[in-house]
Amino acid sequence: MDIRTMLGAVLLSGVLAFPAAAQFGQVERTQAEIALEQAESRIARQKADRVAASSACTAGDLEGCFKLADMQRTGIGGPQDLKAAAKAYKIMCDGKDGRGCSGLAYLTVQGRGMAENKTEGRALYQKACDYGDVSGCAAYGNMAYTGTGGRKDVLAGTDALTKACDREYEWACTRMRELGVFDPTENPFERLRDLRNN
Repeated sequence: MDIRTMLGAVLLSGVLAFPAAAQFGQVERTQAEIALEQAESRIARQKADRVAASSACTAGDLEGCFKLADMQRTGIGGPQDLKAAAKAYKIMCDGKDGRGCSGLAYLTVQGRGMAENKTEGRALYQKACDYGDVSGCAAYGNMAYTGTGGRKDVLAGTDALTKACDREYEWACTRMRELGVFDPTENPFERLRDLRNN
């Protein structure tokens, strides 16, 4: 084999070793670059969604207020702002949307973005339940049954927890079992049998 043939073979094998894109001056993007680009795109969409939700809430759209409050509470589409979330939840609650009352109650009970106030939180959860929010019924029922944020009211607590459980809110059903809550009109022998089986 002459030197030219050997050189040609070496050059040909070197060219074949490069990926096809590199042979023609194209560079493949790394997985990290792709992930960064996707994250930047997602963040830009979230920021735009937050701006749109803010505009909708300002215009009186309660669904926009709910979306805005959740984004402010969790820090999606911008910085976390619990005080602003509380304001948006309050707008909803004042508009008789139980989800807003529940959101505001959660922040109030936990003392997140405001002073902790279990009494006010319990009243807000009751209002949420009155407006039909199932999570509000569960939370109010739990607080009433255990006497958190006010006097213990087993009947009101049982009623609210039962409403939530009947609407298939699993936490309420679990909490009823944990507390030993039962419907006072049900047969006590059936209740004892159910407790034994659990």
